Amino acid sequence: MFEFMQKRKSSGLDRRTSLMAIPVVNASVVSVPKKQGLEITLDVRRGDGFLARFQPPVMQRRVELDEIGAAVYGMIDGERSALDIVNWFVGQYKVNRREAELSCVEFLKSLAQRGVISIAVR
Repeated sequence: MFEFMQKRKSSGLDRRTSLMAIPVVNASVVSVPKKQGLEITLDVRRGDGFLARFQPPVMQRRVELDEIGAAVYGMIDGERSALDIVNWFVGQYKVNRREAELSCVEFLKSLAQRGVISIAVR
């Protein structure tokens, strides 16, 4: 048949492995509590592109978290797995496990994409 239909990309990690991963806050991150949430400041190095030459070598990026985001961020200690954070979230906010899992994993993923945390896979 069609060769392009037979090839599939592997997603990398399966569900169980990703839930056992341990999020760790990066060293350059500074968090400051606000009235309703948390403000995170991190150092970001400039890119390699042509326009990056006109930027300073290190810039600061700010990320603001609401109360729930700040609570989940507070659970990141380098020892708890994503599954531990999901279990805490289910108990704290009385939500459906699947909903909590999807929300927490997506939130951790967005923090990792922004450079706030790294995720260590066992």
